[in-house]
Amino acid sequence: MKKISLVLLLISFTGILAAQGIGLALSGGGVRGLAHVGVLKALEEADIHISYIAGTSSGALIGAMYAIGYSAEEIEQIMLNQAWLEILDDTIYRKDYYVSQKRWLPYSNINFYFDEKYRLQLPQAFAAGQNLINLLFDFTYRAASTRDFNSFNIPFRCTATNIVTGELKVFQEGNLHEAIRASLSFPTVLKPFAIDDSLYIDGGILSNLPAEVVRAMGADYVIGVKANSYLAKQEELNTMIDVLNQTVNVNMQKHVQSSEKQCDLIIEPDLVEFKLLDFDKKKQIIQIGYNSAQKYIKQIKQHSLKPKFAKLYTPVPYKIRIADINIKGNKHLSSSKIKEYLDLSENEVYSKTEIMKAVEEVYNSKLFESIYPVLERDKYSYRLTIMVRERRRRQLGIGVAYDEESDFTLSNTISLTNVLQPNSKLLFNFKLGNMPAVNLDYVKNFGKHYGVYFRIFPNLLKDRFYSYNQDHQKTNSVKSLEYGTTLGVGAYVRDAFILEAYAFHFRKKLYQDIADFTETSYKSTGIGIKAYHESLDDFDFPMQGTQLMAKLSGARDIYFSDRGYKKFWLFLKTFFPYKKWISLKYQFEYGSYFEDFDMNFDPFFIGGIDSFLGLDPKEKSAPIFQINTFALRTNVYKNLYFDLQANVLSLGNERSWSPENKFYYGYGAKLGYKTQLGSIKLGIGFREDAEVQFYLNIGRTTDAFKFSRR
Repeated sequence: MKKISLVLLLISFTGILAAQGIGLALSGGGVRGLAHVGVLKALEEADIHISYIAGTSSGALIGAMYAIGYSAEEIEQIMLNQAWLEILDDTIYRKDYYVSQKRWLPYSNINFYFDEKYRLQLPQAFAAGQNLINLLFDFTYRAASTRDFNSFNIPFRCTATNIVTGELKVFQEGNLHEAIRASLSFPTVLKPFAIDDSLYIDGGILSNLPAEVVRAMGADYVIGVKANSYLAKQEELNTMIDVLNQTVNVNMQKHVQSSEKQCDLIIEPDLVEFKLLDFDKKKQIIQIGYNSAQKYIKQIKQHSLKPKFAKLYTPVPYKIRIADINIKGNKHLSSSKIKEYLDLSENEVYSKTEIMKAVEEVYNSKLFESIYPVLERDKYSYRLTIMVRERRRRQLGIGVAYDEESDFTLSNTISLTNVLQPNSKLLFNFKLGNMPAVNLDYVKNFGKHYGVYFRIFPNLLKDRFYSYNQDHQKTNSVKSLEYGTTLGVGAYVRDAFILEAYAFHFRKKLYQDIADFTETSYKSTGIGIKAYHESLDDFDFPMQGTQLMAKLSGARDIYFSDRGYKKFWLFLKTFFPYKKWISLKYQFEYGSYFEDFDMNFDPFFIGGIDSFLGLDPKEKSAPIFQINTFALRTNVYKNLYFDLQANVLSLGNERSWSPENKFYYGYGAKLGYKTQLGSIKLGIGFREDAEVQFYLNIGRTTDAFKFSRR
């Protein structure tokens, strides 16, 4: 009798645990999916327990976070504090470059990739999702080692579409952050996501309201929350994103209508006025979701008497011991080299932040399209797997620029990374315009953050120099053609500096343009040493940091040179931030041929918007010069910058055919705007004689190979 009673009690208890309860089906909808947060807040406040959750796209993210134990209020704060449009920007900014990458100044406005047969390829989407997958790892870290989604506080599912087979994938196990990332992959906005041997896009394509999934999990009362977009009117289809969203929605609506039949209740917040990427209206959308759910609280409470599932999974602690580190997905880079970049050791304790920081540092190497961590529990420690997808090694960079000196130029740069040799880079650059150039720069590194390298740099450069009268008007011009080669051996130290010893040989020909000039040519062979340091927070419009470049070289006339000389050049600019939006700038430029005051064949040239306000580019030349520049820079609004500047120039000597005073003063203002395709700079300069000089620079006008040159 006691045995029968015990069995009945056990069956009864098992029935309670297996009781069918409320299931939530959360749709996709981009930023509109934040309405789910408001719905969860309303349910939580009413003490309504959810037994099952399935989500698609943004609904997958919100649903997963709730399923692993976040409260609705915690999710709200996370979503409101996150700059989502920045997360979709996978750009590696120059401030995060390795110092060995800063040998080249920015050289392109837009980049394309070649495949292995050097055929140009367009990207699969606007964003690769590197920042996103690591953000999802951060959000879901507590459940990172739990493979069974049934083991969460609330059993969970999310959907994605296999883009190869066209089949719906329902994730119920695996790595949670990978499953969410697959479900979020809205076509052309986010790149399709690979898991194992399959490639996935947004689950909303086939199941944007996964009510069938929740029903199959065991829910007897299914609440569908619709935050998906509606079919737009003709006059609303104004952008590429609008058309794309409409194209997806046409097919999606059919599946949603079928899913609605599986719902016992549909909560449909009024989100007609919101678009897919209206991230600036997050708080408003959450509130609308909350208000919509409030209308149904009494109705839902009639079905909320089932017990809440017990917590079954063990959260990952903030600090963990890593017993083993594996690399998965690499093709050309060895696992040992990637581990070297990662700089984490086995059998050591690391925090979540340290793991994510290490992954970010590896991504900054510019060798990977995506890289993210996966954790697996192993008794008292964890296995860390680094999932990588290597960046394509062949790239074409295109740069379009305009300035007063060279007019319009088109620059094309083919870069080959780790193609000719491991840990090497080849840049082949040719520039078209009034001052054409051809540059071939090959560097082979031995090391990562610290190391040595050798360089081969053959180049050809055509230029034009003007002479000016006392009224600062152009009178004559001379053309120049220079070609030569530089060979260098150097060392680099983390973010500190690059130091290179080099040998050079070049030939230069000066010939008549519109000047009364006798053609001449000369050659020079010599050696030198140069150094570089850069810690600028941005290259175009920095607000803090320092840039230093220095070169000391010399030649003797007995060694394949027409004359002997010693030459030194130094450029320094540093910023002292006062507040986040205002900074003081000091810039110092110096050049000298030391005792030799008669270097007319290769003098220093001075002037221009980035050198001396008040002079044309290369208006002055001398064998010895010094410029001190002081400026106040303000970040007026987002990407808009304004400078007030004063500078003083002193010359040690000048060309004999244009004798003037040796000290010059100038001041002025610059307005700059930073775009995805390069910077735009407007300037006005005033000379000591009250003459006015105007400037306009567009795009990449700096010489990308400034450090590589002799």
